Amino acid sequence: RTAKRRPLASPPPFHFYVNDEIDYRIPEGDHRDQYIEVIESLPLANTPEVFGLHSNAEISYYTLAAKDMWKQLVELQPQTGESSAGVSREEFIGGVASDIQSKLPPAFELDRIRKKLGDLSPTSVVLLQELERWNKLVKRMGISLVQLQRALAGEVGMSNELDELARSLYNGQIPTIWQ
Repeated sequence: RTAKRRPLASPPPFHFYVNDEIDYRIPEGDHRDQYIEVIESLPLANTPEVFGLHSNAEISYYTLAAKDMWKQLVELQPQTGESSAGVSREEFIGGVASDIQSKLPPAFELDRIRKKLGDLSPTSVVLLQELERWNKLVKRMGISLVQLQRALAGEVGMSNELDELARSLYNGQIPTIWQ
């Protein structure tokens, strides 16, 4: 006896993502126009879930996009000339630099602190490491501010690093060399 062969059933369609509003799947059809029609019916903006991400990814994206937009808007402001108060850009930057420099705290004496702590616990080790990083930052800030003021006075050339520092101080941002 011969067994009857059943016709092969087409496999179920593969869905990349499905919800109540949209179904991302491989379009069916033979002609280019059918594919284009399906593609053009897809939404232009998608939720993070379509890409397998958590919904908080959208919050992070929009936060970063807003920060980037504001940064670019601040950088678009005029970088030359005088302000309404009659202070030139260089005078303003010099004033901000000297103000920051006057408020810089002295470096921590790590050896003295280490002796006061006695036996080092893991928390004490972390504290000492952070104090060491703090000292390096304060030293870097002091050196760069002195160099910037000398460059503004024309005593030394304005390097790219000092120019970025000046632009950041003018725009009210944290310079990358201090981050």
